[in-house]
Amino acid sequence: MIITIPEDLAQRLQELARLHDADIGDLLRDLLERHADERKSEEKPWATLADMARHAKALNMASPAPVDTAGRSRELLNTELVDYLQRRIDS
Repeated sequence: MIITIPEDLAQRLQELARLHDADIGDLLRDLLERHADERKSEEKPWATLADMARHAKALNMASPAPVDTAGRSRELLNTELVDYLQRRIDS
């Protein structure tokens, strides 16, 4: 396959390939793969509370009744957090 590109772009590609001790095909492949990876990570790097609720429901983690997490925060810190930290230490 032959692709026609401007001369200045071809020179930049040759210089980059030389700097990385690669041929232009490998350089372009790496650039395209990196671009694809960045696009995937840019799709939505954060989640809203609504996203988290949808995921919780999809994983059957949602409670059928409202839960007062703020009211139980001290209890959760004393139990759930300790268990979580212990699992992290053990692994």
